[in-house]
Amino acid sequence: MPKARAGLVRWAGQAAVITGAALGVSASATADVRTSTQTQSYSVGGTSARTLVGYMRSNPFRGANGDAVASTRPSYALHIASKQHGGTCRPSEVTLNINFVVTVPRARSALEGSTQTAWNGFLAFARRHEDTHRRIYVECGNAFVAKAERLSSSTCAGLDAAIRRLLESEKRLCDGRQRAFDRAEYGRVKGLALFKMAGGSSRASR
Repeated sequence: MPKARAGLVRWAGQAAVITGAALGVSASATADVRTSTQTQSYSVGGTSARTLVGYMRSNPFRGANGDAVASTRPSYALHIASKQHGGTCRPSEVTLNINFVVTVPRARSALEGSTQTAWNGFLAFARRHEDTHRRIYVECGNAFVAKAERLSSSTCAGLDAAIRRLLESEKRLCDGRQRAFDRAEYGRVKGLALFKMAGGSSRASR
């Protein structure tokens, strides 16, 4: 959560796991967003709320944009097919493949009682948070392909370049949406039982 590629709270370490299922979202007959998700885990040491939180702060997971406790990283592959008709080239197919690498925490040791309950609540929050990041990326991808299929140029080379510039612009806009989401979530992280039990403060970012 927080940070331009999606990450949970900066000070801490991230860890593993969302589901590894592939999702497909069609924008239209000629424009597609296709996604896949890889999962990994960040092993967190400790048996109490204080030691778990302390471990994440001292041994953070290095995300794409700094330290975090959970993270979603997208990578993009764009396929464009186009047709020239007279003096105009238009796209016949725009396919955006997004591969997500999602990281959320995993407790290394068995936990007991209220610590286990608090950890479960934290982990559920992290998974929901990263799933929302992933959903936002897919929404951004669908917006991109809808815009891309409406573009035209006098040459197909010019069209290809215009679509690729559009993708970079839309990615920057999407990063802004992700940062806004993280800012809105920051207060909720501080209020989670795990952090209240651990005491101290956390700084957010992803």
